[in-house]
Amino acid sequence: PNEPLLYNISGVCYKAIGQLDAAVKSFKKALAIKPDYIEVNYNLGVTFKELGQLEDAVKSFEKALVIKPDYIEVNYNLGLTFQELAQLDDAVKSYEKAVALKPDYAEAHANLGNALKELGQLDAAVKSYEKAVALKPDYVDAHYNLGNALKELGQIDVAVKSYEKAVTLKPDFAEAHNNLGNAYKELGQLDAAVESY
Repeated sequence: PNEPLLYNISGVCYKAIGQLDAAVKSFKKALAIKPDYIEVNYNLGVTFKELGQLEDAVKSFEKALVIKPDYIEVNYNLGLTFQELAQLDDAVKSYEKAVALKPDYAEAHANLGNALKELGQLDAAVKSYEKAVALKPDYVDAHYNLGNALKELGQIDVAVKSYEKAVTLKPDFAEAHNNLGNAYKELGQLDAAVESY
């Protein structure tokens, strides 16, 4: 009964079978025994995030970062949580920390791009998306979001290439076909637009 590792494992098992409330109880028991248990704070944060308890998730992630500031996954998930809370500046800081710690983290670059785009920082967003697709060339959502940012910047020709890459990788990506059609339409290529629609 006094082994925090077992409560952590039990929490992970409950989480795996979708019993999130039971998982939270197990993680809390582990932390009652060992408050500085980094992995448990992380696991609890992820579980709170899945439950939609975002403020609690932030607290758990921040506790983990007090103990280990260079925990890459915590920084990344904290960024996701801040983004869900519409705290975009904090999300950007968390993603930037994650990519500073792991420069080849394509998902962190892509989500950094999403946060920057929401902040209206389109040039910076484009750079993040470009980094994501350079690291992971088959990253469909990053190609699509790159296309959206480029289109907003008025770089329609380049946006077309991003949308085309997205639909090549995922032929049933309806939104990408639609946005590709819109881009073709803006370029006056109506037959291509019709085909995309």
